[in-house]
Amino acid sequence: MGSEVKDYYSNQKKLLLNDFYQTIKLMKNQQSFANQMTDSLEKELISEYEKIIPEIPYFKGYRQRMFNNMLLITAQILAVYRVLSRYNKKPEEIWELCHQALQLKLQSIPKWKRWLMKQFWHKIFGIMLKRRGRKKVKETLGNFELEYLNGDGKDFDFGINYTACGHYEFLQEQKALEILPYVCLADIALSDAFGWGLIRTQTIGDGCQYCDFRFQKGSATKITSKTAEVQKTIEKLASN
Repeated sequence: MGSEVKDYYSNQKKLLLNDFYQTIKLMKNQQSFANQMTDSLEKELISEYEKIIPEIPYFKGYRQRMFNNMLLITAQILAVYRVLSRYNKKPEEIWELCHQALQLKLQSIPKWKRWLMKQFWHKIFGIMLKRRGRKKVKETLGNFELEYLNGDGKDFDFGINYTACGHYEFLQEQKALEILPYVCLADIALSDAFGWGLIRTQTIGDGCQYCDFRFQKGSATKITSKTAEVQKTIEKLASN
């Protein structure tokens, strides 16, 4: 299950700020935003993220590692959202910048490493999840609650229903739930980069009772949203 460690990341602030600076550089390189990224704005982004760092949730345990990493992505998006919204940037515009930066960051991972992660996902991780799905296991990992499903190999190979979401809890505490449906879209870049074959039609961020994650080896990422504005953003990203 794993217990939460308060203020875990303060001792790693320098490392986290360096990583966030790399995200800012990737945003700065985007043509649609290059002329707007002034030194003053850059400092504002760094300052905002520095304020958030002590409040990022961290849970002990090896199995919480993926969720902790995902919450770090959410924290970066939150910092960008808070700053750029002060300059009248719309949530969808902010997300497009974050999405493209995340894509570029994932693409910078060596191809051999991404290949290994793809193999691990379906050949090792997938086998474990199928086993839990057959047993209809339900469990709590950090501040996420999961129900495992075993697929038939046609519609999906294995699946997870998230009935509680740590991103929801974090953004609720930060009074920023309005960006949760966009934060959920980080899974597009992650699924594409690591070959998840993710199929998803709803999330807690959309106001649904659970997030329906389904995985199928060899499938293209197919994510839709029940929030109209977010669905438009998904379609725009797919057309680019």
